[in-house]
Amino acid sequence: MDLVITQELARAESQQDVASLKRAYQLIKSANLGKSDFDPAESFSPDLLVLCAEQALKMGQPELSEDCIQMYFKVKGPVTQFLGRAHLCRAQLCAPKSAENMEEFENCVTQYMKAISFAKGEPRYYFLVYNASVLYWQMARPFLKPGYHHHLIPSLSQIVNVLNQTEEEDKDWRAELMLELLECYLQAGKNEEAAKFCATAAPFIRANTPHRYRQMFALMVRHELTDELQLKEEKRSSSSLSVTFHINTLKARLDKNDLPEDVDEILKEAYGDLGRLAEQRGPPAGEEKILLLFELAHLSLILKHEEVCSDCLSDLKKMNSRDPGKLIEIECLECELEAFRLGSKIKTYTREAVETQLTVIQRLDLALQRAIRLGEPRVTHVVCSTQWNACLPLLQHSLWHHLRKPLTSIAEVLEKLDSLMVLLRCQVHTELAHIEEDAGRLELAAEHLKKAVPLDSRGLYRDKLGMAFNRLRLCTMLYQTPERAEDKATMAIEQAKKARPEDSVLKKRALLVRAGLALAPDTFQIVLDSENEAKVSTGKGRGCFTFLFAKARHHTLSVDKAAGHLRRLGSRNDQERIQIWAELAKVARKQGVWDVCRTACHFCLLYDNVKVKKPARLKTGKKSKGRESARRDSWGRVDTALQKQASPGLLRTFAEVGFISGEVRPSRGLSPRGRHVCMAVC
Repeated sequence: MDLVITQELARAESQQDVASLKRAYQLIKSANLGKSDFDPAESFSPDLLVLCAEQALKMGQPELSEDCIQMYFKVKGPVTQFLGRAHLCRAQLCAPKSAENMEEFENCVTQYMKAISFAKGEPRYYFLVYNASVLYWQMARPFLKPGYHHHLIPSLSQIVNVLNQTEEEDKDWRAELMLELLECYLQAGKNEEAAKFCATAAPFIRANTPHRYRQMFALMVRHELTDELQLKEEKRSSSSLSVTFHINTLKARLDKNDLPEDVDEILKEAYGDLGRLAEQRGPPAGEEKILLLFELAHLSLILKHEEVCSDCLSDLKKMNSRDPGKLIEIECLECELEAFRLGSKIKTYTREAVETQLTVIQRLDLALQRAIRLGEPRVTHVVCSTQWNACLPLLQHSLWHHLRKPLTSIAEVLEKLDSLMVLLRCQVHTELAHIEEDAGRLELAAEHLKKAVPLDSRGLYRDKLGMAFNRLRLCTMLYQTPERAEDKATMAIEQAKKARPEDSVLKKRALLVRAGLALAPDTFQIVLDSENEAKVSTGKGRGCFTFLFAKARHHTLSVDKAAGHLRRLGSRNDQERIQIWAELAKVARKQGVWDVCRTACHFCLLYDNVKVKKPARLKTGKKSKGRESARRDSWGRVDTALQKQASPGLLRTFAEVGFISGEVRPSRGLSPRGRHVCMAVC
């Protein structure tokens, strides 16, 4: 019977015949149940269960594989290599589909560890340790994106240790896993553990895989994992390490925003060391020089040193590389340098500069198509990164239509590659969502936002993406009224945005006021009326100064009412409300509804004032101290929430609204004398 099953499995493997696989499976299952068409007393080898499971896994039949493995562990066959192979099969069957499935990940790792623990005790089974390490690393790929590296450290460190214990002959594979483990330590912020690991990994890599040592040396320099004197001593041993030392020293200082004054000299010294590297002969030295020229050129552009970048580019062209991938990278570097030379012109959006930038983007789009045909993921990633950097200066409303095609190409190719550059992919999809929304293609915009959300692995854009998706949802609600105040305000703002140029200001104002009332029904109208002269009471006085004084006093008393709004609201939905107030201010400014614009600015900046300002200390009296304490506590809730949630995006929002507020402040409508009275009263 074993022979018949073996023949069916062999036919299934050689001809990729699913029917043969299923016949073998049915024979095994019947024999296991004692219903074999052959002699019922005849037994079969449990090893065939594992062989059938492995073949089913290769041919995309996970159900058959799972059933065979379950039968194998119930049979409890002899302890052979097939026990380890069964654990490897089970590990592949429960491999997580994404980095979010932590329970599946832990179950999968457990199976790999069982296979390794079984195999490491017997030299003839060491091949299973190697197989387990390869399969494990294939499974671990989704966890190599930002924010997930720390999950791999316990299991990957065990695998590296076992490979060292078994003295695996594939030393290049061991070195690769060592470098990946070091990267995991660094990405997880565990620099002390990384430094300890370097003490054993660096000597091994230098002795057994010298072509990988430059990568190890670069990490040690950039993250200061070894004594600086030792690193300086090592860099004298070769021009390659010397250049690597200079480049990564500058990168480390750049990370800390603490660049030395002699940056130019360091870059020129690194370029000089590269010239000495040319004296070495052989393909490895030439390949290494090309990599270092690219690295030094890109760093020079970041540090705004055009001369060194230009020299590196010239050297790359002189090397006459026939590698199509290198030629594409050289073109990308040319495009970067051309865009860099535009300098301040692109910041002022002169016609010539914008046209040049668009030409660069078109060249890169063609380069991306060539990279896709070449089929080298690394080159494709280089082009995508360069294209994104070229598009950044032009990401504004009036130029969006030029960027839709190149950004779509980036998004599609990176999605096809399942790229680990998740932050870039998230940003590209977010910008495409803005472009599609601006063009009225709301369904496409929503699709891009749906793709962006899972790519935000660190949650940097969680609130922004959530609000954008909610806004699109509200735009599609035709005959429904949302329940949340924030949603009502957002819907009113979106309706106001769709107003036609010929519509009256009163019509636009009504929608914008509705948004403000939804957010602050208790105080928005009061603050809005601070500019309404009909609400000003002058008493018995009729003079000009009396009216101006009453007007200023009315404005001050009305505006002061807004402070109680935050005390009553607490810290509920702070981030969302700040963005809605800011959007209301921007739309009102664009449509010329100045009183609503000023009022929205005031409410938005209240959050900023709460965060940075504290109440003035009252000087006398126990009663005053009690009042001061109560006031500080009431502001404290909002203060704490905002401090915890502070982000560059939030600070930028406050800055934008602050500029708008300064531009449309109410004192601009007063005469110089009236302005003086206002300042005196306020």
